[in-house]
Amino acid sequence: MIERNPFFKHIGFELVNSSEEEILLKLSIKTDLLNTNKTLHGGVHASMLDTVQSIALRSLYQCPVTAMNLDVHYFAPANTGHLFARAKLLQKGYKMAVLEAEIIDENTTLIAKGTGTYKIVRNA
Repeated sequence: MIERNPFFKHIGFELVNSSEEEILLKLSIKTDLLNTNKTLHGGVHASMLDTVQSIALRSLYQCPVTAMNLDVHYFAPANTGHLFARAKLLQKGYKMAVLEAEIIDENTTLIAKGTGTYKIVRNA
C-alpha cells in the first residue's frame, strides 16, 4: 500500500518492518518538510502517526480503513536525522478500532504521540 501512494513517497516514508509483532515506519527528515522555525512541520508528524496506524490496521483486518479521529500530542522538535513510528492496538472492534502510535528519534527521544480511531471498511 505505502509504496503505491504518491503522497507517502513524496514525504519520504519508508516501511522498515511489517510483521504481526510490529509495524515500523521511518522518515529521513528533508529540509522541504521543515516549517519556518526550521523544525519538522506538525502535519508531517500527524501524517506519520496516521500512516503507521493505518498500515497496522490494514494488515490486521485485510481490508481498507479510514481515520475518523486523530489526536496528536507534540513533545519535542525534530529537524535532522531519522524518525521512527510504531503503532499499538488499544481496542479492536468489528466496525471500528482505536490505536496509539508514537514517534521517536534516533536517540529514542519521544517526539510525538497520537491516538487514532479508525473505521473498518469491509466489502469495499
